[in-house]
Amino acid sequence: MTGALLIFPCLALLCAPALWIVLGRPRILTLDSAQPSPPSSISVIIPARNEEINIGNLLSSINAQCTAPLEVIVVNDGSTDRTSMIAQDHGALVIDAKPLPQDWKGKPWACQQGVDAAKGSSYLFLDADTSLSENAISILGALTKKSKKVYSICPYHKIKKPYEQLSSFFNVLMLAGSNAFKLKDANNPALFGQCMLISREHYLQSGGHAAVKDKVLENFHLSAILKEIGIERECYMGKGIVNMRMFPNGFGELWSSWQKGFSNGAANADPQALLWSSVWISGLMFCVVSLLLLLTPYTSPMYHWFTGATYLIIMSQCMWAFRWAGSFSIINALFFPITLIFYQILFFTSIVNGRLGKKSRWKGREVS
Repeated sequence: MTGALLIFPCLALLCAPALWIVLGRPRILTLDSAQPSPPSSISVIIPARNEEINIGNLLSSINAQCTAPLEVIVVNDGSTDRTSMIAQDHGALVIDAKPLPQDWKGKPWACQQGVDAAKGSSYLFLDADTSLSENAISILGALTKKSKKVYSICPYHKIKKPYEQLSSFFNVLMLAGSNAFKLKDANNPALFGQCMLISREHYLQSGGHAAVKDKVLENFHLSAILKEIGIERECYMGKGIVNMRMFPNGFGELWSSWQKGFSNGAANADPQALLWSSVWISGLMFCVVSLLLLLTPYTSPMYHWFTGATYLIIMSQCMWAFRWAGSFSIINALFFPITLIFYQILFFTSIVNGRLGKKSRWKGREVS
């Protein structure tokens, strides 16, 4: 019986290398690349809907930049809290979004209105829950002079409360699903919606947010359009440059946010990235099954040792991946089955709700 049960830890080990296939080349922008530069021509555009908890932190980080952007535009997207007042207090140009047209989603509509008011030669789109290191604009400005590409950065998730640890696998798989950090041939990346830098020329050439006006995950669809017209994209991890605080309002916000976007993200991810990510997750589940079998009377000491070694290998993988994605604790990796099972429950709940036609809501709007 023990010999047959060894198939589970063996499968876990066989699936483990799939992580390196999708995340084998992590890439970050270093602070060393920041150089004194002339005034930036970057217009920062921030769509914001009920972001009074986050917006001040982002704008303070922008005001502390070594190289200031040309302008900071906050598009107040129907907020019912103090978002607009806080943005004005921090010196941003605040634009009240016009009523949402029937065939537009909220974020693309807000971004488009920000562009309509912008004067810069490049647009830096930032989500309100992000924040920047003091050299970020200098580094991003240097990228615009380096080559004519569209740049996108996946923010580093700054964890502050215990429930936020539940985001670990979502954040890692967001990196993996972007197709930007593969071991080889990472030449067709998706864009990260939280931080995207694009020239005015490329924005107009692609049709901008008007071309993806009805999409929940506009970043995936805009990336596909850019690929189609031959414009290169380049992605980085945000560690040390761009951070995010995703869910300050509690567990309900975390659940709603990941349910809103993650099944849609999987549907739009690169097929190979999705395949290898799924293989890795399957390996982790095989490891969990192996652990559960330790509770049965059918296992031998050899099985215990082999399963223990497998668990340590998988745990080390999780620790490595989590630290690229955010400030997740070592304890999170040590007890990875907990966050893995949470990921599976939420992911499949989202899929079932989609099949049943149930709409997700985010900040008071139906988004899918």
